[in-house]
Amino acid sequence: MRMKLLILPLLLVLTVYSVLGASFYVTSESIKENIFISEVAEFNVTIANMLKTADVFTLSILDTNWNLLTTQVSVPAESQKSFIIKIDPVANIDIEPHAFTVKIKSSMTGNFLQEVFIVNVRPYDPIFGEYRPSVQFSASIDKEVDPRKKIPISIYMRNRNALDIGKVEIYIEGTLFSEVITTYLGPLEEKRTEYLFDIDDLEEPGLQSLDIQVKVQNITISRSTQNYEVIAYSTITMDRKDEIFFFKNKQVITLENLGNAEKTKQVNLIMPWTKRIFTSSEPAFEVVKEQREASLQWDITIQPQELKTITVTTNYRIPITIIIIVLAVIILYFVLRSPLIISKEAIVSGSSEDGVENLKIRLFVKNRSRNTVEKVTVFDRVPGIAELIKKKTLGTIHPEKVTKQEKRGTLIKWNLENLEPFEERIITYEIKSKLKIIGNISLPGSRSTFLDKKNKERTIYSNRVMVSN
Repeated sequence: MRMKLLILPLLLVLTVYSVLGASFYVTSESIKENIFISEVAEFNVTIANMLKTADVFTLSILDTNWNLLTTQVSVPAESQKSFIIKIDPVANIDIEPHAFTVKIKSSMTGNFLQEVFIVNVRPYDPIFGEYRPSVQFSASIDKEVDPRKKIPISIYMRNRNALDIGKVEIYIEGTLFSEVITTYLGPLEEKRTEYLFDIDDLEEPGLQSLDIQVKVQNITISRSTQNYEVIAYSTITMDRKDEIFFFKNKQVITLENLGNAEKTKQVNLIMPWTKRIFTSSEPAFEVVKEQREASLQWDITIQPQELKTITVTTNYRIPITIIIIVLAVIILYFVLRSPLIISKEAIVSGSSEDGVENLKIRLFVKNRSRNTVEKVTVFDRVPGIAELIKKKTLGTIHPEKVTKQEKRGTLIKWNLENLEPFEERIITYEIKSKLKIIGNISLPGSRSTFLDKKNKERTIYSNRVMVSN
């Protein structure tokens, strides 16, 4: 006993020396240091984490006469955390004061500190009598768990002495699940059992803690603290529905995130440019080219259990409507247009230095239809400043009637009777100016009448003619 008390100052010096270079600091205070062999010593320990990130500290004891019931603790970044550690003596420990060290190690840096604890073990266990329960205990859980699957927890217990412990209660307490399991442990009996637990499939990913205690007669004889991580997963389902109605194609793409984490899904839809120019979407698409193929692309971010839709509309109604209107106009044009056309031209046939004297006028009358046009009559007017030159020329069509009017000039009439399909007639005549014309002269357009298919008289007009000397 004296030897143990002599080494206490040396252990304290070593502890102070190790603290100076550490990234964390440890202080402790006794809560229950005088115990019976059946009791558990308790100390209040404070760990100050100086790192800028959270750290998990592992506690272990070097003396085999003691069992440390608190093995792990997590401390946030740049903060401190106080907790109670419980230290359990073995069944055959000496009844006297004991000094031992607890090693506290950082999982982030690997640095460790040693803290000295003094416990006085007093004789006689008032609860269990001669034997105090001594159980070797361990618990394990996977470091990463999938919330879609059952979570296995393996528990091992071994009774180290001849005490028939009987009823043992295992308290499993976690942030996501908890349960009290009752079992029995006989003298020197050994048990290894796996328990399965369910959590919500949509549990958010992150670090979780689990505390497992072994109790006999409502007294904790062993304890284990574990940390595990719920992993993130994302399962994106995609469904496509097409609706086609009257030259309009509507595609609805439905995306759903069945996972527990956000995910961005890239959706591609191959489409040629001839179709793409008539296509719009909500949300808007981006055109990308891969291996000489152009496609529409969306980057859709979906939260857990969220449903989003992409609506792609290809609308041919406007171009089809324009084509129909153009075709209708063309058809109406050919149906309603005049089968007969007439045009007029004039050339100078005689002139002098003083101006234009004679003009030759030609009228072109053509049947552009596949049917015969009946009772075709042509009218033309000679301005009052000129007069018709009457002469008969072989091969020309002579007027049927010539009427002179003082104010409106001379009216000439030709009767062509019928024009066969695609037949064209040319009427030629000459006029003479009463005065020398200097500059331009404008001649009025001619007109023609005929009977259409319904035997109704129709009238058409030619162009006006401008002649310059």
